[in-house]
Amino acid sequence: MGMLAEAIIRKTCMELDIEVIDMAVNPDHVHLFIKYSPKYSVSYILKMIKGRSSRVLRKEFPHLKEWCYDHLWAPSCHHSSVGAGWDVVKKYISTHNTYEHNRK
Repeated sequence: MGMLAEAIIRKTCMELDIEVIDMAVNPDHVHLFIKYSPKYSVSYILKMIKGRSSRVLRKEFPHLKEWCYDHLWAPSCHHSSVGAGWDVVKKYISTHNTYEHNRK
């Protein structure tokens, strides 16, 4: 499921011309480090990613409908901007990528 979630997120970002700098897909959350145009708000980007991934994942894995009837993702999120501290963010995300660690 983690590989599919990552693929959906990457495809959605690509269609919106958003650069994925780093990503960590975990069983219960996702860390996403992106570079995007100011023409999009963070809320719009997340709406697109969460909406598409929820539809596709619930279609591919019908048991998710039983587990999370109304929604797959929590309605909230944390976001912040990064100036010169890109390396710090990339390091943080790489250490939280349980999906990557489980693939090895």
